[in-house]
Amino acid sequence: MKWKVKTFNELTRDELYAIYKARVQTFVVEQNRPYQEVDDVDPRALHIWAEEDGQLLAYARVFHGEDHTSFGRVLTTPAARGKGLGKKLIDKVLEEIDEHFNHPVVQIDSQEDKEGFYAKFGFKSVGDVYTFHHTPHIKMILSK
Repeated sequence: MKWKVKTFNELTRDELYAIYKARVQTFVVEQNRPYQEVDDVDPRALHIWAEEDGQLLAYARVFHGEDHTSFGRVLTTPAARGKGLGKKLIDKVLEEIDEHFNHPVVQIDSQEDKEGFYAKFGFKSVGDVYTFHHTPHIKMILSK
């Protein structure tokens, strides 16, 4: 397995296709959430993924918020689920945040059912559950 980290402008056409295919499969098709999955964050995000034999296994994107760093679109593909790759992905995301982003606060919009997963990394829930892209979410913050 190999980790890749690229800006939007560094992505090849095939890499971008694999990323968008996995994201739409996960967040639109599997979760039955009709929304504009490809958005204006992509061009300014750092894209992080794991692949093996040319197949994307896990993905997330990292970007600057107004007063924090954030990440999202966190996924593992069906073939890679249940193997601990989600934890490795978040470890890699936090490592890249430390290396490329100079901000002591990481804030995410977590799907509510993933709240316990992110808590294992030190994220704390803030505020009430809200609906975002047709799904219950909760704001979570990691202070470094």
